[in-house]
Amino acid sequence: MRHLHASIGLFTLCSLVGSVLVVGCGRSPAPGVSTLPQHAATPIPIRDSERYIGASRCAECHPAAHASFSKTGHSRALAEIDLAMEPPDGEFTDPQTQRRYRVYRQDGKLHHAESIQTAADETILLEDQPVRYVIGSGRYSRSYLVERDECLFESPVTWYSAASQWGLSPGYDQVNAGFQRPVELRCLVCHAGRIEAQDRSPQRVTFHALSIDCERCHGPGGAHAEKWSKEPRPSSPDLSEHDSTITNPAALDRSRSEDICAQCHLHSAATVELRGRNVLEFRPGEPLSNYLSHFAKQQTKQQMEVVGHVEQLRSSRCYQSDSSLTCLTCHQLHTEADAVSKRQAYRDSCLKCHSEAGCKLPVETRQRAEPEDDCLACHMPRAPTEIPHFAFTHHRIGIHKAGSPTAQTALARLPLVVLSESPQLHELDRLRNLGLAYLQLSDAPGESTRAMAHRQLAHKLLNEACSQGLKDAEVEAALARLNWGGTAESSAAALRHAAAALDDPRLSPEGYATACYILGTTYYSRNAPEMASPWIERALKVRPTADLWMMFSDCLLAKGDTGGAVAAAERATRAAPDRPRYLEQFLELRRRGDPASVTPTDDRRLQALWKYRRQLDSNSGSTQVRK
Repeated sequence: MRHLHASIGLFTLCSLVGSVLVVGCGRSPAPGVSTLPQHAATPIPIRDSERYIGASRCAECHPAAHASFSKTGHSRALAEIDLAMEPPDGEFTDPQTQRRYRVYRQDGKLHHAESIQTAADETILLEDQPVRYVIGSGRYSRSYLVERDECLFESPVTWYSAASQWGLSPGYDQVNAGFQRPVELRCLVCHAGRIEAQDRSPQRVTFHALSIDCERCHGPGGAHAEKWSKEPRPSSPDLSEHDSTITNPAALDRSRSEDICAQCHLHSAATVELRGRNVLEFRPGEPLSNYLSHFAKQQTKQQMEVVGHVEQLRSSRCYQSDSSLTCLTCHQLHTEADAVSKRQAYRDSCLKCHSEAGCKLPVETRQRAEPEDDCLACHMPRAPTEIPHFAFTHHRIGIHKAGSPTAQTALARLPLVVLSESPQLHELDRLRNLGLAYLQLSDAPGESTRAMAHRQLAHKLLNEACSQGLKDAEVEAALARLNWGGTAESSAAALRHAAAALDDPRLSPEGYATACYILGTTYYSRNAPEMASPWIERALKVRPTADLWMMFSDCLLAKGDTGGAVAAAERATRAAPDRPRYLEQFLELRRRGDPASVTPTDDRRLQALWKYRRQLDSNSGSTQVRK
C-alpha cells in the first residue's frame, strides 16, 4: 500500500521510527497511585453550581461592567466574521513558495483564496475558502479559521495591525501548510469562553461561548443569578464583599487569583493535564495545579513569548519581594483605558513602592529616551516575540539590557524541571507527567534536532511508571505513538497500547484520535485493508487528513468498492489540492472506470502541480510547503 506517510495533527509520526522499548502498562495500580488533588479544594461550592447562564444574563444585573468589558481585547478573542470590522481586501505572495493569496468579500462573506502560477502564466486555484471565525481583537493581529467537513483549519492569511498589511500566518514562513493546518481544542481553549469537543474529536468543537466572557473568570453564574433573583439587589454592590455563589478574583489569595490568568498566560515548555483530569473542568477559585503540571527548561526564559506573561512576572524580583503584587495590580480587566491613562496608571503602580528619586538615571536622561518618563519603557519594555511582526510588553520587571542575547540557545539542551504542580501528586503521577512533557517538548519548534532524544526519554519514563503499576489511557496512547512505525516488535506494541487506550472511555479526544490513527495506519502498513479500514474511517471522523483519505481509498479499492475508492481519493485532493500524487491517483481511478471522464484540463493541472513541486524540491531554501 502506497500512502503510509500521514501525520497526526500537528506532529509527524514518520520521525518517530527508532530504537524503543516494548513494555506495556499491564499491572494493577500501585498502592496509593489513585490519589489525586481533590476537586473540592475551592473557596466556593463550585461543583454544586455548574449551571452556566451566559454573558447576556450577567449583563441584566451588571450592565456597566458588561458594556466596559465588551470593549476589551479579551471580549474579542474569538468571533464570527463581521465584514464591517474586517480590514480592506488585499493580495500578497509568499516569496518562498510563490503561492499567491487573495482576501476579498463576496455574497456577504469573507474569502481567502490560494493559488499558484504556472510557467505559462496560468493561474491554478488551490483553494478558495469562506472564513468562519477570526481570532484576535485586531490590536496586534487577526488570524482566521475555516471549516471543512465540520472541522476547523487555520487560514495561511493573517492581518498584522502594526504593519497594516496582510501576510503569512505565524509559522507559515517555516512550513507553508496552506489550509491544511488543523485547529484543535487545545489551540482554542485560550481564545474561547467555553468550548467542548464533539464526538471525541479534537478538531470538531462546539462553542458555548465564543470569546472570553464573565463566567471564564468568575465561574458558572447559575447559583449567583438564582440567589439574587430571590433577594433584593443592593443599589451599589460592594465587589469586595464575599458572595459564596460566585468567584471574585480580587477576593482570592494571590495564587488562586493568578491561576485564573495562568490558564492561558502561563506558557511553559510543556503543559500536561493530570491523570483523569481535563483543564476544561477548571473553575475560577480552584488551584490550577489540580488540573495541570507545567514544565520549563531548567532556567527561566528571557526571550519574550506571546503567552509567557505569568512565568516572566514570577521571575521578577519585585514579585518575589512583594506578596501583594499580582496581575490585577496593573490590569483592570473590566475596562480598556486609552494609552495615556494606562501609562500613568502603570507608573503610579510602580511609585507605590519605588520613590521618584529611586531611579538611578537622571530625570533629563530618562525624558530624552522616553518623554513621558514611563517606567515600563526600561523595566518592562516591548520586546520582539517568537511571532513575526509581534512586540508585546515583557512581564519580567527588571533591568533589560539592549542587545543582550536571549536564553533560548543556551537553554536548548537543558532538562525539563517542574514549574508548578500539586504537592498531592503520587510519585508515579510525577513520573507520568514528566514523560508526557518530554513527548510534548519533542513536537516544539526548535527542538527537531533533539526530538528523538526527547522521545526516547519520554518512552523510558512512561514505561517506568507503567512497570511500577500506573494505569492511564493517555500514557497508553503516548506509548502507542512512541512505538509506531518501527520494527515488527514495536509495531505490535503500538497496536496493544492503542487498543488499551481505547478501552478507557475517559481517553481525551487527542488520545482517541491518536489511537485510531495508529491502529488504522499500522494495519494498513501490514497490507491488511479489512482491518485497517474501520480504524482509518474512525480517524477520519475525528481528525481528517488527505493522507488518511488516500489510505481509505486504497482499502475500499482492495475490497472491490471502486466507487467508494474514487470518492475517497477525491476527498484527498480537496483536502490537499497542492499534492500532485493524490490528484494523479484520483485521475487514475477515474480513468479505470471511464477514460473519457479525465479531461485535458485535468492533465494540464496535474503536470503543472508536478512542475511546481519539482521547483520547490530544487529550491535550496529552508522553507518548503508540506509534502
